[in-house]
Amino acid sequence: MIKLKDLLLERDINESDFMKILNAAKKATGAKDKIPSETKRLCNAVQKEGFHKIDYSGKPGLARKPKQPMYQYYAYTMGWGHNKFKGPAGWHLDGIKFDPILKWIHHESDHSNPFDDSYLKKHVSTDMQAYQITANIRPGSKDVEPAYYLTKDYYKSFDMYVDRNSYFDMASVKVKWWLNKNKVETR
Repeated sequence: MIKLKDLLLERDINESDFMKILNAAKKATGAKDKIPSETKRLCNAVQKEGFHKIDYSGKPGLARKPKQPMYQYYAYTMGWGHNKFKGPAGWHLDGIKFDPILKWIHHESDHSNPFDDSYLKKHVSTDMQAYQITANIRPGSKDVEPAYYLTKDYYKSFDMYVDRNSYFDMASVKVKWWLNKNKVETR
């Protein structure tokens, strides 16, 4: 008999549960992490710039942990820092062909999808986007486009929708926070 409690908690995953799944995968396969070095570099850059501390409203909130495996695996499975996966389903369509840990998680894990925590997925994605948008702006710069337009240009360059897009809104407030923190003068 399936209990309502089990259905409600089925898709939630915390760092402790994620580490149990990851350690079980490593033990079963004997494989090591295959997170690309560029993905790890991006995660470290996000932490260095402080984007991991900013919540959806652009204020400091509960900090995520970019140097921890859960954050890095989310970045890895979303394709940040490499081009091994094509699209959101790429990690379980293409990743299982060359990464034994992802294959084990996809086929053997009791958890339906440990990479489907929408809160962390949204924050990892917007942390990375905000970092890329601000990467070429020097602290103290003058006459820079406002955060909204910088983010809009970034989204449009990838043919992404900006109207009523919560990812866009979150990335925009993170860019605005960074511009203010680094005393960048906007137009």
